Amino acid sequence: PPPPAAAPRGQTVAAWAMGAERVIEGSLLQDLLRRDAWGESPPDAESADALCLELAERLPWTSPLGLVLPMEWKAFVSLEIDGGPKRTSKRGTAPWALRLRRTVPQLLGHYVTLVFFLTLLHGLSNFGLVLFVAAAQAGLLLAPPESLPKSLPAMARPRLIQVAHLLLWLTFVRSLWLMHLFVKLLLVGAVLAHAYVVADATEQ
Repeated sequence: PPPPAAAPRGQTVAAWAMGAERVIEGSLLQDLLRRDAWGESPPDAESADALCLELAERLPWTSPLGLVLPMEWKAFVSLEIDGGPKRTSKRGTAPWALRLRRTVPQLLGHYVTLVFFLTLLHGLSNFGLVLFVAAAQAGLLLAPPESLPKSLPAMARPRLIQVAHLLLWLTFVRSLWLMHLFVKLLLVGAVLAHAYVVADATEQ
């Protein structure tokens, strides 16, 4: 039979995997990975403008990665800090592990977005590729429709926004991959420390 600790460990991995799936659930990235997102273009400019408005609503400045955040940033910053769960003499999974299992998946969207903003700040110092792609996405979202050449089809702008968003994710993952191991460990430690000291987000 498996050792007693295997079940809690498996439950922890499953909880974190579900949290990772929850991060991209409902996001623009998830939709763009479907074939129907790149289907036939609408025949008129009005439909293309409606798609641009939808993309702009799904890519606010508070969530440039298009993630559906479980709470507003004001509520995230205002989360109660209790310094960690109280110790208990009961056997079984430690309270700190239970808290991390609940809190990290719950707030993972905010953590990923914060790490993205940090990569942008780092990109400012070395003109990183992710910075230029993020600027391209923002420019396409904010630019008026008449700024594009009239010779382009009506769906050119929304398709460019979709491509820029996919490139943003690719460059973001690339930046994380190239990041120094010490910085990666520091970011992971900061996430775990925050998830440990805040009271359970599901109860607030």
